Amino acid sequence: MDPLMASVAEAVRRRAETPPPATTDLDPDAELSSLGVSSLGVAGLIVDLEETLTFRFPDDAVTPEVFRTIRTLTDTVRTLCAPQAG
Repeated sequence: MDPLMASVAEAVRRRAETPPPATTDLDPDAELSSLGVSSLGVAGLIVDLEETLTFRFPDDAVTPEVFRTIRTLTDTVRTLCAPQAG
């Protein structure tokens, strides 16, 4: 797990209603709902990631597809944080 994915996984762990033990590695392909993240947890996750990584989720990036798994969320965050050419 690369550092960005590890940061996203830790944010997911903090926002889970029943967090998995800290010693348990989170499966990056498990659905966030199966990890205990509710819709309210997703809202908190957005705030956590925006504050920690100093970027903003555009409205069109807040979709069920983006917030499906740690991997899909990390991929989107990576794209949003990447320097824009231009």
